[in-house]
Amino acid sequence: MTTPIHRITRLQSLLALSVLTLLGLAGMRAAQALDNATASATAVVLQPIAVTKSADIAFGNVVAGNGNVTVATDGTRTKSGTTVLPLFGSSPTAARFDVTGTGSQTFTIDYTGSDTALSDGATHTMAVDWITEAVTTATPTGKTDPSSDATSGTLASGAAYIYVGGVLTVGATQVAGTYTGVVKVTVAYN
Repeated sequence: MTTPIHRITRLQSLLALSVLTLLGLAGMRAAQALDNATASATAVVLQPIAVTKSADIAFGNVVAGNGNVTVATDGTRTKSGTTVLPLFGSSPTAARFDVTGTGSQTFTIDYTGSDTALSDGATHTMAVDWITEAVTTATPTGKTDPSSDATSGTLASGAAYIYVGGVLTVGATQVAGTYTGVVKVTVAYN
């Protein structure tokens, strides 16, 4: 026989069990309503890209005449018109810029700040049109066409080379003297 105390105790037990069951179900519902996942975060730090001049461009000795003197990207020199190229004096060379960076990254090349004429420091000038190429080996191709500048390049094992030649316009009455100018090369990763 059940006494009122036993009924109350049993009722309390059932009530406690019901509360625990409800709390458990609520917890399961909460556990089922939440989920998570993770993603990895990475960053690759590249070696800074750098460019250094390895050689200057030299057109060599020229004699006034109506024509052009071309120094190809491999340093070979040719002429057109009546300009004379003496065999003595300084040897013609193309400018060379060495680019270093990371792996096989690509980069842009900009020539802003380069002169469009060589000057004797007074009022005399000679127009120059630069010839450019970017290669992955230290051997230039000998490009002679100034109509398209190299505006991008690719590193090979972290190295590339930019060669600069030019077409120099020499006037028939060009004043004798030493004419100078600059070629400025700026590189940046793509």
